Amino acid sequence: MTWGAPSVLMGLWLIPLIGYLILRAQQKRRRAAGQFVDRAMASRLMPAFGLQRTIVKATLLMTAMTCLILALARPRYGFSLEEVSSRGVDVMVLLDVSRSMLAEDVKPNRLQRAKSDIIDLLQRLEGDRVGLVVFAGAPVVQIPLTTDHSFYRIVLQDVDTTSAPRGGTMIGDAVRCAMQAMPPQAERDQAVVLITDGGDLDSFPIDAAEAAAARNLQIISVGLGDVSEGARIPSRSAEGGLGFVQYDGQEVWSKMDEGLLEQMATITSGAYIPAQTRTYDLGQIYDDQLSKLTQSEFRSEKRRRYHERYQWFAAAGLLLLLLDLLISPYASVPGDSVQREVVANRDVSARREQSEGVTR
Repeated sequence: MTWGAPSVLMGLWLIPLIGYLILRAQQKRRRAAGQFVDRAMASRLMPAFGLQRTIVKATLLMTAMTCLILALARPRYGFSLEEVSSRGVDVMVLLDVSRSMLAEDVKPNRLQRAKSDIIDLLQRLEGDRVGLVVFAGAPVVQIPLTTDHSFYRIVLQDVDTTSAPRGGTMIGDAVRCAMQAMPPQAERDQAVVLITDGGDLDSFPIDAAEAAAARNLQIISVGLGDVSEGARIPSRSAEGGLGFVQYDGQEVWSKMDEGLLEQMATITSGAYIPAQTRTYDLGQIYDDQLSKLTQSEFRSEKRRRYHERYQWFAAAGLLLLLLDLLISPYASVPGDSVQREVVANRDVSARREQSEGVTR
């Protein structure tokens, strides 16, 4: 037997606590009754506190709670094999992690904004394989092509400007690295989503775009940053003080080079998205561009499908709860109500006679 939500089983630790609280409450009721009337009158005026009946009701309640917790843990027993096929396209995201991506002309900064938008893109890539190449002075395949989008999100959270070696921005090398990580497959389209501020240091990105076009590999380029004034690049000193990157005593201002990105997209029959400092939706880019690509079957396998058995435990738990409600917490004594009424009337008469005697 396996469990769909095994963490719920931690709730079984509450069952002994429930039993203890029930017995504790019974003891408090006995003690309170003893403080209200003496023991002889308590047996005549109040229902009997039966320990055996309390134990039975506590056992029913504890067993019912146990069954319900087991049901919430989704027990699975037995399985069947089913054929599962995955269909989709290959999408490789190229993310610029150079220091210029720390510029804050896009809030909170260019890099964090890009990571957030990639998460939005993942929501539209159901069934598609997606990978991640981070690049600065050299590219690194951070995540090979995968359909495990949960793992993708975890890795993406840790990406920063130290994820790629060496400073600089080598867009051409990043495109060539992506082509090596995406084996050519004629039956399925492939695309590259390039997110950068557009600065390149002689890595021949146009040549890389032409090579991608020869493989029918589209480039969707997204340009982040101010194209007019640009923005300074934040830098923290060893003491934690905030400053800005300088070169030859002058602060470096990073401007987005959209001409290069637009040319690369045109060569590959892709699309250029001039995001600049505005809000844009990568998910919409998928709807407009990537969703039109050929989706073909790239994997077919047999998977085990376990049968859910939570219904058994849920039905047993509810039945035991109903049985617990039907059992009275006090033992019923034949003629008990009549006897109490007689005793009560007798006490009232006695008090009345005593009151009349005092008046005389």
